[in-house]
Amino acid sequence: MPITEAQARRALRHADIPWDAEVDDPREGAWVVHDHLGILGGLAAAFSVGCRSLRRVEDFFADLGLGARRALGLGRGKPCDTTLYRLLAGQSPAGLEETLFAQVKDLIARKVVKNDRLALGVLSFDGKGTWSRTDGKKVKGAQQSAYDAEGSSLQTFGALRATLTSSSACPCVGQKIIGSKEGESTAFRELLPRVCEALGGQFRIVTGDAGLCARENAEVVTALGRWYLFGLKGNQPYLHDLAREHGRYDLNTPLARTAEPYRGHTIVRELYARDVAGDPAADIEAAQQLWYICQTTTDLRGEIVTVEQRYFVTSITAGTLTRDQELALVRMHWAIENGCHWTLDVMLGEDEGHPCQATRASIETVSWLRLIGYNAVSAWRRLAPTKDRKPMAWARAMETLRDALLASQVIVHREFAQAVT
Repeated sequence: MPITEAQARRALRHADIPWDAEVDDPREGAWVVHDHLGILGGLAAAFSVGCRSLRRVEDFFADLGLGARRALGLGRGKPCDTTLYRLLAGQSPAGLEETLFAQVKDLIARKVVKNDRLALGVLSFDGKGTWSRTDGKKVKGAQQSAYDAEGSSLQTFGALRATLTSSSACPCVGQKIIGSKEGESTAFRELLPRVCEALGGQFRIVTGDAGLCARENAEVVTALGRWYLFGLKGNQPYLHDLAREHGRYDLNTPLARTAEPYRGHTIVRELYARDVAGDPAADIEAAQQLWYICQTTTDLRGEIVTVEQRYFVTSITAGTLTRDQELALVRMHWAIENGCHWTLDVMLGEDEGHPCQATRASIETVSWLRLIGYNAVSAWRRLAPTKDRKPMAWARAMETLRDALLASQVIVHREFAQAVT
């Protein structure tokens, strides 16, 4: 589609990253040619439009033209893939978390990110793999395991990420890299206070899957003045069994119900709840309710295909939300998987594209730059025209963002000429 001048200006605004002062330049004077933050901003912009290798990033820089490169801080010339690799190999991730916080704050100030799904605000946590390697070369700090019958070594880094799922933009607001002898629960207790300090005014509810359901985590959430919603599975056997006592729910009429078509089937979700406030059997900090969600999938003939039963524990007092909002909250949590993580894996190539694997620091740096790029394209998509009341496809959003960045060089050239005259 034709790119308007307003869209080109907005693309440049998304590419203008508020870098933290702790982001240091690791390069030595002898090979410093290009602006340090300009390269990092260009890398984030390249990741946001789907570049998966440093050679493709180099091509992206070349396509930008002088005007857009000047706007990004790159100046004349284009850094080659070797230059990009050398920078990433030496770059410390220090300051990149603060940069992500500043980026999200800027999007909030511009009202691109707002709690349009639930006004109270919901911060969702979920873990995923961010890097893997099977060629036998060792990276210090990586988790190691055997992945085939011959016992070949698989090295991995994971990450626990936090996403503001109450916003349709679904920005990622933080992450904690998980390596050897590290776990998601420990990462949760480190990450949540940092996000609260930076963006605490944007959310009241914290959600996590069953892997994060633990007394220590519930205590941290409560101490920070938030409410939690955790999934329940066998890792908390006593509480899980308590939630599965169906005789304690009123199963005659669901408290909330939704039905939606999906790939030729109909998915019906029904919410049942019971109050456990003050019940010593619910042995977890500040527990108020247990929720039971029954999800039934039927085909076109109305025959049942699958029935799934899910259980949750929450510190949200009954009546704080409507029952429809409670059911929506359960689904809202999975926006971190269906929105943020799916986009990073499938559209931005996080699972397959590892442009610099020199050290843990370089792997973490690339991960942060990808998150900054994801937030940029997510914000761009949030403001894009909808079709049939649905947001623009991610592939199309990435394509139009790239076109807008290319078109922006015309604006920069014109403004530069006006300034000279």
